[in-house]
Amino acid sequence: MMTMMKNPVILVTCALLFSSLAVLAHQGSFGPNECCFQFISSRLRTDRVLRYEYTDKRCSMDGVFFTMKSGAQMCADPSLLWVKNLIKAKERLPSK
Repeated sequence: MMTMMKNPVILVTCALLFSSLAVLAHQGSFGPNECCFQFISSRLRTDRVLRYEYTDKRCSMDGVFFTMKSGAQMCADPSLLWVKNLIKAKERLPSK
């Protein structure tokens, strides 16, 4: 009777371990890492922006992350004219 009890316990334990590992392995694929939840209101100077990156399409709001030379990240509304102009300017200039 004791050997019959061990097999289901081992089976359930293995199933739980496997499912836990599967969740941990795919944890990053459920959603984007960074999204914008509010935008800056002031314009950024082109010479202070190091690079830009659009937010993931899975975010609830479209946004652009601007990484400043200081290391700070600013989130801006990509539909604004000054943001579009800044992106165009950064595309024309070689990054340093």
